[in-house]
Amino acid sequence: MFLFRWLRRIIKTILWLVVIVILIPIAGLTYGFLTTPSLDTASLPGIAEGAPPKALADKVRAEIPGYQRPEESTFLTYPEWAIVYAAREYAGFVDRSQPSGFPYFAYIGRFWQDYATVIRASSTYKFNFENHQMLVIIGTSHTIEHALQWAYENTAGRITEAIAGKRTAADIYQAKVAADYAAFLDQVPWYQFPYAEKRAELFAVQPAPGDSTVRSGERKLAFGLADTIKQAYADLIKQALAATSDPAFPDIHVWAKGPVGEAARNEADTLLERDLGADGTIFVTKRYQVFTEMIPRLIDKGVSFVEIGGNDEIMVTVLSPDPVTTPDGARALFSYPLPAKPEMRRTGLTIAVRKLHLVLPALMKAGAKLEHVYDY
Repeated sequence: MFLFRWLRRIIKTILWLVVIVILIPIAGLTYGFLTTPSLDTASLPGIAEGAPPKALADKVRAEIPGYQRPEESTFLTYPEWAIVYAAREYAGFVDRSQPSGFPYFAYIGRFWQDYATVIRASSTYKFNFENHQMLVIIGTSHTIEHALQWAYENTAGRITEAIAGKRTAADIYQAKVAADYAAFLDQVPWYQFPYAEKRAELFAVQPAPGDSTVRSGERKLAFGLADTIKQAYADLIKQALAATSDPAFPDIHVWAKGPVGEAARNEADTLLERDLGADGTIFVTKRYQVFTEMIPRLIDKGVSFVEIGGNDEIMVTVLSPDPVTTPDGARALFSYPLPAKPEMRRTGLTIAVRKLHLVLPALMKAGAKLEHVYDY
């Protein structure tokens, strides 16, 4: 009888956990839609300006494998990067403050607001099941992780923080790991991060003079356990992806005009792919942050863009201390102060690819800093 009651309680607990996990994205998206405005989804004015000849564009798409990428992914990629930014902003916060003060729930809410916004922005496109499935999974994981970390840091974490009275060597090491992790995510998926290696290094950290042994031990125990769980989860994800998924395309094809050959000559992992004469040049390069950082350099050298990933619209985010005015050829999607650094704002815009060489310099001149170009 005792065994039966015990099993029933375990099953009941598991079922409640399943229900909670299912309810997280439902509640999250409900919050996101209720707290974000509707968007103008009409085509950007002048987007057809400078379009390549249709016959040539069709020929390029037919002859270059991987040239065309799904345009809706420029929007649906953003919430994944928002988690990268949360990691980056967490790293900046714990570099100067204790983790108990980080606004964990603000970042949970921000993810679901961002997701609701890009659902609206991509509503005119065919539903991309694969992208949405990924966003629901990572959004749920992000929510659970941040909620648990908030609960821990504001109970046991605050107690040992008060006992220590200052940051210990273990705190400083974990702040460094947070910075390493944020930088890692610029080009590599989170599940490739060496959690086990970082755990071993944490355990090897020696207390500095005056460090609280209670705080040092608690940090090692808490983050060591977290690294163990994350490493196991990451290993499962890697195995599942290896068995069920095609590898992600690491490259992006760019159709550009101007002195493309000269401008791209010293860019790493960049190859000229096709010379189209007066219609421009197609080159292939690495995606993600590498591509983002390359674009301003190409624009400075006189390059303009015809298509990126086979598309004529692309999403961009910029950071600025003040609200930015939206230049011609762009449309604002959102603008909000960073939860952990409210003196700085993040603004998301949809930009006509063929206006990119004009819009980005105008934004930079107004005091904005390019954060990322979402390359599908």
